Amino acid sequence: MSSEEIPVKKIPVDRINPPGEYNVRKKKVKEGLEELKKSIKREGLLQPIVVFPKDDMYELVIGQRRLSAVKELGWKEIPALVVEPMSVAKAKARSVIENIHRSDLAFKDLCAAAEYLYDEYGGDPEAVAEALSISTDKAKDLLFKRLIPKPLREMVEVGKIKPKDAERATKAGWPDEQKMMKIAEEMPTMARNEKERVLSISIERPEAPAKEIIEEAKKPLREIELTILLPTKYKEPLEKASDDLGLHPEETARIAVIDWLSAKGYG
Repeated sequence: MSSEEIPVKKIPVDRINPPGEYNVRKKKVKEGLEELKKSIKREGLLQPIVVFPKDDMYELVIGQRRLSAVKELGWKEIPALVVEPMSVAKAKARSVIENIHRSDLAFKDLCAAAEYLYDEYGGDPEAVAEALSISTDKAKDLLFKRLIPKPLREMVEVGKIKPKDAERATKAGWPDEQKMMKIAEEMPTMARNEKERVLSISIERPEAPAKEIIEEAKKPLREIELTILLPTKYKEPLEKASDDLGLHPEETARIAVIDWLSAKGYG
């Protein structure tokens, strides 16, 4: 039975267990709650929560912030879709699907969701893409976030670095966590082109220590500027490679030219 066929019923809020392992959202539960409460007071609850029965209680699958809002508003009952009992894995999958598209999902929760999806779908980006209704490339980008170590996730949460910088540092230092941290600590002081050079240098010289990579990235460029015209058919492959590497397409093309010249003995 689809969610459209399940009748909405009102259930007592005090019979819903506190959100637990079924819910992917752990952070920012209270963020924007006042605005949500105002919306509910003005327009009512436009979207019911999703629960399933367990013993004489209900387990919450989807709607953690909605439940918190109506509780604070003093509601005794809440509209809900009561679905069939499900495993923790399936319930968490539904919670991931509900929350993954929301821009306010905390970075740590996003990384934790990536870890879960990797385990649940065997690391298959196509299966994740199908489950979340996103492109395979976006699924790959999401699954990569599981590799970001917890100290870097914490740096993002407290505002020391941006999510993209955490990803760059992870790629540049992988698999050395200490190297990742040293690179991440320098990211706030670097310009965008310097950050991209950190990644390209680490790809060219993966054994180089963090200090050497950072110093090289900050050096004034001594390069010639060329304009290379590519056939249209290479536009998408170049963009895909850039997304995979976390680089600007120009930087990806630069690395490709350098690699080709070196492989042919010209570098």
